[in-house]
Amino acid sequence: MTNLQKWKLLKSKMVLDNYWCQVRQDEIELPNGRIIDDYFVNVRPEITLILPVTSSKEIIFVRQYRHAVGEFLLELPAGLFNPEQESAEAAAIREMQE
Repeated sequence: MTNLQKWKLLKSKMVLDNYWCQVRQDEIELPNGRIIDDYFVNVRPEITLILPVTSSKEIIFVRQYRHAVGEFLLELPAGLFNPEQESAEAAAIREMQE
């Protein structure tokens, strides 16, 4: 087993900040001393993701249109939630009902 080390955050700034997408640019130092000044992070809101399995051991997926790829995709049920307004468990139940 290797001796894993965290990266050191030197600087950080939000470069895109709107309701649907937030992107942060970090300057980091790797454990070997190398500095990367353009490490981009897609900041995501809280989400819940459900792996529903039926009594006959089948996994339930939802089919949703995703504009970024221009296709309908099979996905696990998931959605955004505000942890100040509901728990992850309550959000998961709500997503399954939807």
